[in-house]
Amino acid sequence: MNRNQRLKLASVVLVLVASIWFLWPTFALWSMSDEEVEMLKIEDPARYNELMDKSIRLGLDLQGGTYLVLEVDLEGIDSKDHQSTVDQALQIIRNRVDQYGVAEPSIQQEGDNRLVVQLPGLPDVERATNLINKTAVLELKLVAQQGEIVSSIQKLDDVLKMRIASPADTTVVAEEGPAFLEGVETSGTDEKEHPFSYYLRSFERGGVLVDKDDIPRLKTYLADPAVQAAIPRGYEYLWGADDIEYSEGARKGRVLYYVNSRVELSGKNLIDAEHEADQNRPGSFRVAFKLDRTGGGQFARVTERNVGRQLATILDNQVFLAPVIENRIGTGSGVITGDFTAEEANDIAILLRAGALPAAMKIVEERSVGPSLGQDSIDKGFRAGLWGFLAVIVFVVIYYRGSGLVATTALILNLVIVMAVMASRHATLTLPGIAGLILTVGMAVDANVLIYERIREELRGGAKVRRAIQSGYERAFSTILDANITTFITAVVLYIFGTGPIKGFAVTLALGILASMYTALLVTRAIFELFTMNRQPKKLSI
Repeated sequence: MNRNQRLKLASVVLVLVASIWFLWPTFALWSMSDEEVEMLKIEDPARYNELMDKSIRLGLDLQGGTYLVLEVDLEGIDSKDHQSTVDQALQIIRNRVDQYGVAEPSIQQEGDNRLVVQLPGLPDVERATNLINKTAVLELKLVAQQGEIVSSIQKLDDVLKMRIASPADTTVVAEEGPAFLEGVETSGTDEKEHPFSYYLRSFERGGVLVDKDDIPRLKTYLADPAVQAAIPRGYEYLWGADDIEYSEGARKGRVLYYVNSRVELSGKNLIDAEHEADQNRPGSFRVAFKLDRTGGGQFARVTERNVGRQLATILDNQVFLAPVIENRIGTGSGVITGDFTAEEANDIAILLRAGALPAAMKIVEERSVGPSLGQDSIDKGFRAGLWGFLAVIVFVVIYYRGSGLVATTALILNLVIVMAVMASRHATLTLPGIAGLILTVGMAVDANVLIYERIREELRGGAKVRRAIQSGYERAFSTILDANITTFITAVVLYIFGTGPIKGFAVTLALGILASMYTALLVTRAIFELFTMNRQPKKLSI
């Protein structure tokens, strides 16, 4: 065996070992039942994540997921800025989805102002829409002093008293403390209108507590134009994000905060946000955020000037926390706490990192593709590929006999190589991708047919077996190369200009072309050379 032959055989062995190595996680994961996968998630999440990270991913059409059509509201936006607004919305949604970790999402524009979003492996439509369509505006605002809150409540009461039919139903707001609540024992039980203060249960830090049953009534009041006009300029009422228990845990309520409308710091200065365990609330998570240099300096100045005041952390017009500023904060970082699960905290961090949408989005169509449909596609695609593969094998074995078995070996290795490359690149397999694999099998056989026919011609011309094999490969090389280059160019064009499923087809087709050239030109030749290495066969089964 000469040096060239040793290199060929070594490369075949190396490629085969590497392919098995990369494919093993995919085989291990796909061979598990759904119950075994769920059990692995619970018992050994690290192992599950490792397998998922190293396995071939399945597209929306194979594993199910979410399909959304969103419409960008361009009303009020200058016509010359329409396309830039849509482009910005598309990019922000793409950033959110990428950070969420969805495998190979498809996000593309359709028409003038519509976006089509496909999220494989995320069948929860509600969570997907919250992730994509939420505004996620982070703001820091100062909370008003208690005296300012009482004064504002008095003004709102005066407005509401004017339209209450019976003055006997009113109560008077006290100057300080929760004294204005004396004598109010029930909440939300009287259908008659009452002044604003009637529904307030107690003073809380930076606001007043409202029973959960009374929140709809208070929201109606606050939406009234007359009430809005009575709120002093530069101030606003915002609801807390979390329910709290009061009256010894018998009831739940929510804090209504009175804050300064001026934004002391906004999310545009945010450079990072991550979810982490909340040490003060076992089992809960929080969101830690970090500001850029400009935001950090502004944060330091705000906290230095307002020691003793409350600074509210507001996300989408909901107050998540309003701590008292105890001293200057120069670290340029902060946290958003709440009764968050790890999933909720992670989603908030994603939204903050990706930024706010430039315009409102309306969901035109939403649907969830169930895993049963995906499994049906996998089963049918597998059967089609299997029958096609078997038909090709039967043909080459019958027509080329022993040499057909060599071609069959190359075909199997060809598929293994393509799947291994996809696994190593964490690529996504779609139904069109399976079609590309099936087409690859036919193209790989085409290369073997060209080589074998050349070898037959050489044998009919009286050439010896070893010489016929050598000449067959040399003379078929240029034809095979030309045919595969043209097809490869087509695959590249499909990948560049295609979207979604078309790209999946192009990827598997391109990989299949490269693998088929390797197996047809090098692997099969190495097998023939190994067969004829130490002897001079007079016949070749071809």
